[in-house]
Amino acid sequence: MKINNLLLLAILFSLFTSTHAQNSNPEIGIKAGANYSKFTPDFSLDGRVYAEYQRKPGFYLGGFFSKSLSEKLYFQPELHFALHRTNFVANGVEIRTNDPNAGSTVLDVETRITESIIALPLILRYYFTDSFFVDAGPRVGFIIDRNEKVENDPFEEPGDPRTAPNYDFDNFDLSLSLGSGYKLSEDIIINARYFFGILERDNSIKSSVFTLGLEYKL
Repeated sequence: MKINNLLLLAILFSLFTSTHAQNSNPEIGIKAGANYSKFTPDFSLDGRVYAEYQRKPGFYLGGFFSKSLSEKLYFQPELHFALHRTNFVANGVEIRTNDPNAGSTVLDVETRITESIIALPLILRYYFTDSFFVDAGPRVGFIIDRNEKVENDPFEEPGDPRTAPNYDFDNFDLSLSLGSGYKLSEDIIINARYFFGILERDNSIKSSVFTLGLEYKL
């Protein structure tokens, strides 16, 4: 990792842990669940989509602190490790050979993209009842690894995906989160969220992630 990336991660972790230090009686817990992610936007021309990102399942796990700001309002910073997956599909790629008498072949080219992310959601949670709540807040993400594999490649043998060329990808992500949940018991909460990117990465893409998981208060 580059030094400035390590410094950024250290700052985020310091912010996360300082919340614990300032809270004399925090609720501390762990959480885990599944995510369903892609990038936006798709690429279209004259109403025809010629390249798109398709959602794929992943997972997240981590921990949280929860501080009461009032009877119904809570501040909950979290720290996650998340695996985001998506497929990039270029539709109708025309393949031609050097033989002028040979026809062309039209195929779809598919690339699997996997990102490993350290994420810091800073969440405000409001309880409408003793059990039902909504929450929202920013989510800062640091991409620690990115892997691309060409799964459907007309130039390779079937079933032998190859690694796409490496490039210097943007490793900082900023999203907004909207969600809701329900307290199943005093210690267990089910929570669903949608994260949408507000920071454009690699000059074109933004994150779009659905999550569903459980929280367990220690």
